[in-house]
Amino acid sequence: MSTRTAQKVLALAGGAGAGKTALARRLQGGIPRCAVIHLDDCLHTGPGRAPTVPAFHGEGEVVDFSDPLAIDLALVRSALRSRAEAPLLVVEGTFALALPLLRRLATWSVYVDAPADVRLARKMLRKLGEGADLRPSLHGYLERGRRAHDVHVAPGRELADLVVDGVSELDEQVRRVRVLMGRRTKGHGR
Repeated sequence: MSTRTAQKVLALAGGAGAGKTALARRLQGGIPRCAVIHLDDCLHTGPGRAPTVPAFHGEGEVVDFSDPLAIDLALVRSALRSRAEAPLLVVEGTFALALPLLRRLATWSVYVDAPADVRLARKMLRKLGEGADLRPSLHGYLERGRRAHDVHVAPGRELADLVVDGVSELDEQVRRVRVLMGRRTKGHGR
């Protein structure tokens, strides 16, 4: 039996600011040999390779990160290969359930749900902490982000094996995910 066949994959999706990264980190910290892929690390960086929108400051175009086509699938595949030895792999990101590749690989899928105002507040606080100008993010949210969430992200709620409340206690979210993982194992290739 190959390691790849034995590996279990948890796809963790939800809107920006829902709490996916916090949940993934907590799972990783509590499960031996658990690896995590953050889809934010697998984004196209150049506007020539992904959908674009006009730049907020100045001229030109920038990558439209509210579109799942902004995910560089070659980077995702590379990340998957580099973590093939981990018995449990958590793939977390806004578009984790919007990408057919990840839905096929997922042993389990979880959608982290949180109200839009909470998600937006968390995202803006994160940006502030990074010293970023909030205006591009807020304009992007108003111009594309809300609609993109409804089209590309929210449908993942119906595809998920489990929906957790992103404003509930993190320990409760972890408990529910671990119950799901202990309860059943789906076959790959769904």
